[in-house]
Amino acid sequence: MEHMWQWGIDVIISVQTIRSPFFDSFFTIISFFGTMVFYLLFLPVLYWCFDKKYAARIFFLFIISSWFNTILKDLFNHPRPYSLNETVKIGKTGGPGLPSGHAQQSFVVWGSVSLWLKNRVFSYLAVFIILIIAFSRIYLGVHFPTDIFAGWLIAAVILIVMWPLFDRIESFLPGMNALMMAAASVIIPAVLSFIMASKTSVMSMGALSGFCAGIMIERRYINFSKSSGLRNGILRYIAGGVLLLLLFSAEKFLFSKDSSFYLISVFIHSWILSIWVFAGAPWLFKKIRL
Repeated sequence: MEHMWQWGIDVIISVQTIRSPFFDSFFTIISFFGTMVFYLLFLPVLYWCFDKKYAARIFFLFIISSWFNTILKDLFNHPRPYSLNETVKIGKTGGPGLPSGHAQQSFVVWGSVSLWLKNRVFSYLAVFIILIIAFSRIYLGVHFPTDIFAGWLIAAVILIVMWPLFDRIESFLPGMNALMMAAASVIIPAVLSFIMASKTSVMSMGALSGFCAGIMIERRYINFSKSSGLRNGILRYIAGGVLLLLLFSAEKFLFSKDSSFYLISVFIHSWILSIWVFAGAPWLFKKIRL
């Protein structure tokens, strides 16, 4: 393993021969497009303004991918490149490095959007986005190339296995008992969240639980339609996004990491965020006729 890590550091050093203040800033910005904050800003747009069915699929895959990524990081517990060679560190991050969350999530999200749109030009753009985000992580010295490859591999498996199953799953769900579905949407994520429990794994499962509840509420009581135009879409994003960001930011002020109930609070917080995205905001759109 040491030989592979050394090879990875050699690759990073080679990439960093182009280093300059411009590229430091540029690739830091590029790296942002693989962060949780970016996806929090981006994924609701797909659901609120475009196609809620396919957006829900993408969001579900994103959550599942996030959970797997966290579990595997904790399981492998591989170091970051700068842990072995401090000179390569440009970016800021923490925790284990394998597999790369940026690489895995960008592949899942942009690969899913490509499968949805089935547009060749967009697929080329998606490949470019996936590659440049991965390259930014190597340039910043926060991931080995092997971290990137592992993230891509896991993402590819998730897409290959899950995407073809969605039509069957969605045709099967309406026949299920509503009470059983509601119970499962809480019990299953709650149990999974405490497998190698960490903030990120619990956050993912809280989001999954809220997602399931929100989808059920929206389908049964709200049934909103996609936005009717650009102006309508922008107003929706502002109306829904402002409260979403306020709810997201509230964690810093309401929850203490030293509390014995911290992980439970993280679960509930993520649940509330998902409920707002998939049921609260759509309800608001219908009430104010957006």
